Amino acid sequence: MTNDPFKPAGVQLFTPARGAGPTHRYLQIAILLILLLAAFVRFYHLPTLPPGLNFDEAGNGVAALDVLHGDFKIWWRIGGGKEPLWPYLIAASTALLGRVPLALRWPAALTGVLTVAAVYPLARVLFPRRRELALWAMLGLALSEWPLHFSRLGFRAVLLPLLSALAIYFLWRSFIQHRKGAWLAAVFLAAAVYAYLAGRMLPLAVAGFAALLWLADWRQRTVRRWTPLLRLALAFFVLLLPLIIYFARYPADFSARAGTVSIFNPVWNQGDLTGTAGRVLALSLGTFAGLTGDANPLVNLPGQPAVSLLLAPFLLVGLGLSLWRAVRLFTPAGRTKNPTYLLLIVWGSVMLLPALLAPEGAPHHLRLLGAMIPAYLLVALGLVTVADGLARWLAGRPARLPVVARFVLPAVLFAAVGWQTGQNYFVRWPQTDFTLPFDLYATRLAADIARADARAGYVLPMDIRAGAEARHYTLDYLLADTPAAYTYLPVGDDAGAILSRAAAGKDQLKVVRWTADKHREADAKEIVTFLLAQAGRLTGQESFPVYNIETYALRPGATFVLPQPNRPIGANFDNLLQLDAVYLPPAAAPGGWLPLAMTLSPLAKMDTDTKASVRLVSPAGERLAQIDRTLLHNFHQGTSLWPPEPVTEYYLLPVPPDAAPGDYAVTVVFYRPDTLAPLVAAGQAEVALGTVRVD
Repeated sequence: MTNDPFKPAGVQLFTPARGAGPTHRYLQIAILLILLLAAFVRFYHLPTLPPGLNFDEAGNGVAALDVLHGDFKIWWRIGGGKEPLWPYLIAASTALLGRVPLALRWPAALTGVLTVAAVYPLARVLFPRRRELALWAMLGLALSEWPLHFSRLGFRAVLLPLLSALAIYFLWRSFIQHRKGAWLAAVFLAAAVYAYLAGRMLPLAVAGFAALLWLADWRQRTVRRWTPLLRLALAFFVLLLPLIIYFARYPADFSARAGTVSIFNPVWNQGDLTGTAGRVLALSLGTFAGLTGDANPLVNLPGQPAVSLLLAPFLLVGLGLSLWRAVRLFTPAGRTKNPTYLLLIVWGSVMLLPALLAPEGAPHHLRLLGAMIPAYLLVALGLVTVADGLARWLAGRPARLPVVARFVLPAVLFAAVGWQTGQNYFVRWPQTDFTLPFDLYATRLAADIARADARAGYVLPMDIRAGAEARHYTLDYLLADTPAAYTYLPVGDDAGAILSRAAAGKDQLKVVRWTADKHREADAKEIVTFLLAQAGRLTGQESFPVYNIETYALRPGATFVLPQPNRPIGANFDNLLQLDAVYLPPAAAPGGWLPLAMTLSPLAKMDTDTKASVRLVSPAGERLAQIDRTLLHNFHQGTSLWPPEPVTEYYLLPVPPDAAPGDYAVTVVFYRPDTLAPLVAAGQAEVALGTVRVD
């Protein structure tokens, strides 16, 4: 018999001890029933709920397709960067099930069940004398909405709770109980880092726990006590070395995503770092107290707390008890006490940091996933504490009342939690508009592209400000077998060449015009419209949620070229803007389009975004067509933000069908949109660009 009360001999988890068969058989049955319950709620209607396929899920799927095609990577620059573990796992399910959403979500559901299973041995080593605590922790994870939502989404973050539970389990066995397992703790710690961005915090939680134990002088600072931790640290470093080498070569990838959402970014703190930090902290802690909730319908019934209001009081009891006992560890009388409570406090606190350091969407349930296991352990601890107190109060009453307090009342509580979860997830949540959260528009578009005639090509304009990786991963994953059916078109100087390739061998081009997407301003300069009007004819328009489709019939052998302004003008407008040169065709047809291009250069800093008014004037001086548009740099800055370089603008002036033959003038006026005051060149507000013959 060991003298260490926190080092039970063997901790019989699933094998009944001699002489205690019935109790252990009941325990095994209870564990099995909880796991079956967890599996049922995670796999029930999984092929249809959630619907669609979110682009982040699909981005993981695209990475998995790379693996299946032999393109093995340790990092994917998709969606701000993706760690490698999840793509390699879902590559197997994609190979088995095909390119369907279920291939990305089935592994998540299985991971969720394994997480419920893993919390049992973890709770048993942390609280060896309280088997019911382990059962309540399992039930909390099995039946609560927060774990359920992420167990049914194909997000790599779902791995973090499972890997955290296993890492801490083997850490405890090796570091506290001095049993085998240090290298396994290192494996799961490293796996957490290879799984999800917030996994980088888990080693910090372990280091913080060890440092505080050292300060507490716990069980003396002997070499034997700390050797397992040193072995763990060495093994962890070796396992992480490939990723370390990668980030040493590409340091920008290390902080690519974190930098864009950081609380230290002025975009997010708005110059009030302290106030923003306080607000995010209050919201993040509130979701564990049943007071606030993630508003994102992708991962939550909007506003529903991470920890149900039914369970939150017990989490607060467990938290208070743990804080009190963790503090006592630093007193002379407490140095022989259980460090479990210190572990829970440090682990949970450190894993809050990913959400606290990124204020976007607070409380952000996804970034809080690392705190899930300690949260439900605290719930179980609080529930056991309250049940014990109630049982002691009932000790002098009928013999069965203490049993009711310890087991029946918690079971009723979790039944209520399960009912609430079922209603919220399977009844209320599906009534949400999932068009944007689950990219229903993209799955519809993918189906239409897959059914399209081979002579029709789809063109997807891309806002070049979003970057080359801002693709529609839902389309890329679902249409991986037909990549030639659609073309991404970054709208910039190369648009003509890309559009020409897309049109090769096609009779039609269908242009996707996004109305509620990150690329909705892709063609703000109307470059795509300008190009298509030269070699195609608009034959139809269709409207759908989030996008419209414009269909263009193409002339045989159609190619697309952006003309270069070649006729010098040199007009100086108030020493602010210079019109360098223009392009005008010599002739145009009635009922057609008149393409115009002009190059402009900023001469000085402008305090407003200037607009241009391009006009078609008849021989009699009548204004027949006019286009007014804000001048834009290729990266969509107005003139107040233009860099000191030339900018080319493109316009299509409609020629009236009844235009009489003759020479038509084309003019331009530049003006301030706030006052409508024109800029003047050589005493003139309206400057002639040239003439065009209409026949």
